Amino acid sequence: MTHLRRMLGLIAITISVAACSHLQTKEGAYLDSAKGRATQAEVRQALGAPKAVRKGAEGEGLWVYEFREQQSGNRYTPPGTWCEEYLLTFDDKAVLQKWKQVSHFHGGELMPTECIPGIAR
Repeated sequence: MTHLRRMLGLIAITISVAACSHLQTKEGAYLDSAKGRATQAEVRQALGAPKAVRKGAEGEGLWVYEFREQQSGNRYTPPGTWCEEYLLTFDDKAVLQKWKQVSHFHGGELMPTECIPGIAR
């Protein structure tokens, strides 16, 4: 009986980990579908105004978005803020070419001053 319980526990953990690794934010799903076709105007309409707009080393457009979500604590996790930062790269025709997402959990902080610590923006 103990062996069966362990096996069922391992199966449940494996399923949970697999399910969590496939979760994607609505912003990420939109950016995946928009890559290679959406213009800056379309991205702005879908996601709003970016937090920052810059030019890359080769003149490409770089947009930075931040999305924050507060998490209340429970017996397994501390309270804090999840911060998602998206870096979007546009070509010279203002079409989205690639994007990158970085996530950070600020445990205990509800209003962190920087989204992703240690990244100079």
